Amino acid sequence: MTTIITFEAVVRLVERQARAWENADLDAITADFAPDGWFISPGGRWQGADAVRAAALSFFAVSADVRVTITRVLFDADHLQGGVEWTWAETRLSDGRRLYAEDGIIFALNDDGQITYWREYFDTADMQ
Repeated sequence: MTTIITFEAVVRLVERQARAWENADLDAITADFAPDGWFISPGGRWQGADAVRAAALSFFAVSADVRVTITRVLFDADHLQGGVEWTWAETRLSDGRRLYAEDGIIFALNDDGQITYWREYFDTADMQ
């Protein structure tokens, strides 16, 4: 039986991801990913919960005080894919500098509503 994934469920998933990053919650970050799910950003490509967790752990070693403001969520329920726009802010631990980026994300889900693909697009110059 295929689960019907609603727009509201996707919004909750996006909100969980935003809050998980804000709270440096590695378990919550990885919980929404399928076992073979991809997380891709300008900084690299990671597949699987362990790899996603390691990437997040590396991020939190150099950055803190993440704040995410969700601007837009789009979802095509027929194809289990969508997009997110959010504003990302973080503090770089090495010098205390506050960095901001407008982030666009394309994602895909499996039939269980887990992330199989999460690709972030932002101007890396904003994060220098």
